[in-house]
Amino acid sequence: MLVEGYRVLVTASSRGLGKAIARGFLEGGAAAVTISSRDRTALDAAAKELSRVGSGSVYAVPADLTVREQAEGLVDRARDLMGGLDSVVYVTGPPKAGRLLELSPDDWEYASRLLVLSAVWITYRAIDRLRRPGGSIVYMSSTSIAEANLDLALSTVLRTSLAGLLRVVSHEAGALGLRANMVLPGLARTDRMEALVRRTARSRGISEEEAERALTSVIPLGRAADPSEVASVVVFLASDAARYVNGATVAVDGGSMLRIL
Repeated sequence: MLVEGYRVLVTASSRGLGKAIARGFLEGGAAAVTISSRDRTALDAAAKELSRVGSGSVYAVPADLTVREQAEGLVDRARDLMGGLDSVVYVTGPPKAGRLLELSPDDWEYASRLLVLSAVWITYRAIDRLRRPGGSIVYMSSTSIAEANLDLALSTVLRTSLAGLLRVVSHEAGALGLRANMVLPGLARTDRMEALVRRTARSRGISEEEAERALTSVIPLGRAADPSEVASVVVFLASDAARYVNGATVAVDGGSMLRIL
């Protein structure tokens, strides 16, 4: 199995892509997965669901990634619970949607903690706690860092910082025997997609069915991704099968981006 025996932390994983990634590791043979969320009810429900997947142990640790002490403590707690740490998958909840002039300075300040500072805090702790050599970090970002989405201004601007962080981490941590890579999901069937469909329908004065068709019409494969299809790429990048992949940015978007590089 691809990640047999692995001990993995997946942040912000009580729902959506985070939960799908945790499931993917368990299906791939992980010995233990720690999930986290600031929503304790959702976290407990996810842990109960995931405990029925595979044979690995599932640990649930409440944490608000916008609070430095909780973000750093999450990595420590995960390592202690699992008896080690082979991979960290950095996921966050989505920032507020909206165009520049629909947002406030407070929105930017909070989103900076959610999307930039939390990544830095998790990264420093992960570098100290991951197995060496062979440990890895996988950052979950968005295709909005490659092609600006004006309706997702916070994500477009702030997630771009992760691309710079990846370059720095892959070089410096690589010298320690660690790897770092990034996944850029496109449209995937999550709560975020449902919200985007509703927003598109309202702004264009069309039905939600028409809005979904409009959003998926630009995807060559003609549909949104199932979360498991994103998760499988993350699991591969964390695994020993990708042991020479370091500093890579992988789009999982059905071919929708038109950029050349």
